[in-house]
Amino acid sequence: VERPSNRVIRCVLGLSVCTCIASAGEVNFSLIGVLFMTMASCSDALRLVIAQKLLKNQKMGSFEALVYTAPACLFFMAPVALFKEIPAARKAGSFALVSEVPLLFFASAFSGFVVNVASFLLVKRTSSVSLKLITMARNGGLVLASALFFGETITALEGIGYAGLLLFFALYTVAKNQEAAAPKEHVSSAVPTDTEAVPLNDPSGFDRCDSMTDTSSEMGRDSMEKARGSRDVAERQPRGSREA
Repeated sequence: VERPSNRVIRCVLGLSVCTCIASAGEVNFSLIGVLFMTMASCSDALRLVIAQKLLKNQKMGSFEALVYTAPACLFFMAPVALFKEIPAARKAGSFALVSEVPLLFFASAFSGFVVNVASFLLVKRTSSVSLKLITMARNGGLVLASALFFGETITALEGIGYAGLLLFFALYTVAKNQEAAAPKEHVSSAVPTDTEAVPLNDPSGFDRCDSMTDTSSEMGRDSMEKARGSRDVAERQPRGSREA
């Protein structure tokens, strides 16, 4: 899991504060609903962090990570569904709708599968924090768009909160882009440049290359001549002096 910078941490805190402001300005505010929403957000954050560890640290694919996380999700959701939702659905006769429009339910299930795979792909390419913030910004944008174009009723405090949420998400995007570009600039500046860069269409560059090649050849010939001279001197010395 990545370690965020101070700028990213400030942006995430700003997003969280704006979300709290928007929740406080909700027309139909419910403390129980806020608590359930908080627990759901914490559970989703834990799931995304585990998915990021599987995708990046363990080098798994999106389908492999889904295979490992889906049973855990089913384990925690099944008890609530069995004792709360299924009995209520049976009393209301809701299961009859499945036989009436089976293609619609199949399309809904397939869409959920595609969303999960796409979420894991996004986590693998970016991070779990980025996916969570994208979801928050999307929800805020939908609320503001509903208020502007469809007449949805929101309070002024709620509008300020969602507008600030979008602002901090934009700042987060800028910070991440600058951090992604910073290592490239650092690497390019850290590379030593012993020779001057020469354009390909500059004829003088080929002359300089030729002169460097000639210099290297002359140094090689001088070394060979010195070695040959040392060998000749050694051969001319008397045998007795060489043995001594």
